Amino acid sequence: MSPSLPGFSYDARTKTARFVVYVPGAKGRSRRKRTVQAASRADALHLWATFRDEVAGGLVAPRETKTLRALFDASLDLVAARIAPSTAGNYRSLAVRHLLPALGSTPLDRITTALVHDLAASMRRSGLAPATVNAALRTLKVLLHQAVEREEIETYPLRRRVVMEPVEPLTLELSDAERKRFLAASDDEAGFRAHLGRPRHRGNVVSSPGFGGAPRSFGGGVRPDGEAAAKLFRRYQRLKPLFVVALETGLRRCDLLVLRWTAVDPAAGMLRVAVAKTRRTAVIPLSAACRAALDELRLRPVVSEAVFADESGRPVGLGRVLRAFKTAKAMAGIRRRFRFHDLRHTFACRLASSGVPIQLIARALAHTSIRTCERYARPSEEALRAVRDAPDRDAVGAGGAQRLGAKPTSLGV
Repeated sequence: MSPSLPGFSYDARTKTARFVVYVPGAKGRSRRKRTVQAASRADALHLWATFRDEVAGGLVAPRETKTLRALFDASLDLVAARIAPSTAGNYRSLAVRHLLPALGSTPLDRITTALVHDLAASMRRSGLAPATVNAALRTLKVLLHQAVEREEIETYPLRRRVVMEPVEPLTLELSDAERKRFLAASDDEAGFRAHLGRPRHRGNVVSSPGFGGAPRSFGGGVRPDGEAAAKLFRRYQRLKPLFVVALETGLRRCDLLVLRWTAVDPAAGMLRVAVAKTRRTAVIPLSAACRAALDELRLRPVVSEAVFADESGRPVGLGRVLRAFKTAKAMAGIRRRFRFHDLRHTFACRLASSGVPIQLIARALAHTSIRTCERYARPSEEALRAVRDAPDRDAVGAGGAQRLGAKPTSLGV
């Protein structure tokens, strides 16, 4: 707003004027807003003067504040257009299941921090996990910020900080040993055949005069000792560079599958990717392992704009990647919860364990905040043990230096 005209702003490009006028006698606690179209600044000033007279004369009544449900119905689709579909789906589910039943009929300016804490307590009593409670509270905060942005309410109603539930972070990243086993599985044909030979569906046995009346099996799994198993292994092995690049860059699955060679800058040794979720550019140095994986892909006979292409040059499909990931996980003996996205966690944790500053890790992950990055970038146990042992090493070093620098006594002659 113009410093000389508090409460007045005019955008000549859009020919839009916005007015904010405090209600006389309300001691600054109440104000009225209006947005109008005006052909010129002079017209806007005339309309502003009229609006101020109307407020002073009590002719402009405060509009009825929307409820949380009305805001949800009117705004969520607009919010969803600016975020990832999965995130929008989570917002919708959390609002419908938890927020609207409890606060849907509450006017937006009446939603206080105390009400939010009461909602969190009710969700805890019903047995919901702390992570679910926190996700619902974050969704509510997003909706309230939208209400302020769309001028449904004048100020953000939560005057005190909302206390989130303590959540013990899951250890989802691969250890060094697990990472080595996971990548080695792509070169283990004997292990792959053994994996195929585990209990499998034998197929339906059918007899027909069409093939001599002898019973035959249809629809069973691949025999582990056959040529078909060898072809499957080569098809599975073809995706090893994708897993290497995922571990060495931390890119999300959606960004990996659409990665183009134009994003790779071998001369600078960098990968620059505009990530889909945050629309920020991830700048990632190419490690030796990542370079080797990309060089292997470049030498393949099929030419494609996509970095990860199938045998026909089309971008590799998600289903094929997930099947290969599941196979590699099983062959590596990883029985705990471990998702494809946890390759990204592994990348961030390896950087943190190597002492890379959190600001650089956040840029490599294209995170919008350091706090988000901190959930990914946790030092490994080996790095923490090094921190634990550092004071002892310093004490030993200092003691040795003192001994080396000490003057010999009569007993030492």
